[in-house]
Amino acid sequence: MAARMRFPAQALEELRKADPETQVSLKLIRRLIHTGAVPSVPVGNGNRRLVNLDALINYLERPPEGKPEQAQGIRRINERRVV
Repeated sequence: MAARMRFPAQALEELRKADPETQVSLKLIRRLIHTGAVPSVPVGNGNRRLVNLDALINYLERPPEGKPEQAQGIRRINERRVV
């Protein structure tokens, strides 16, 4: 069976069809994609991503225990100079 791949906005539409009162937002779906919590693949020039809808639903039904993974990237540094 092929994976059901959707853009984040389309995934949200599918979730709203199943549950019109869902509190899941587009921002949450994008954050889960960015942190790698749910599988996604880049399309086009890499700026857009397709999310695996089934993996997203499974994640929302059974989120992992413990602290969520942090996205790797630029971190803030202390600008005070130590003399």
